[in-house]
Amino acid sequence: MIHETVNEPKRNPIRAIDYFLNKCRKEYTTVEIMTQSGEIIEGVIDCYDKDSVVIHNEMTQIMIFKHAICYISPRNGQRIISPEKTKWGYDPSSSATIVLAAGQIN
Repeated sequence: MIHETVNEPKRNPIRAIDYFLNKCRKEYTTVEIMTQSGEIIEGVIDCYDKDSVVIHNEMTQIMIFKHAICYISPRNGQRIISPEKTKWGYDPSSSATIVLAAGQIN
């Protein structure tokens, strides 16, 4: 029989978006945010929560609601989250392409 401690708090898993935004914020990475309306906004992340992201640039400080964001990309092209080879077995040099002819798919 396994006994659980009553006072032990449950831990929430770290979400990819929170990890990504926090790393960009800590490293003062300039990001490019494309909104659902197609507008591209550049700036550095000041803070974020479950509903919004606050960034600043040379002109102003802007709060963007997450539901209005299409994508967020680092401006300098650097990788924020690197794949872990040991955990997932990912090796970009060993990737293969599978080509199927039209009649071979069942």
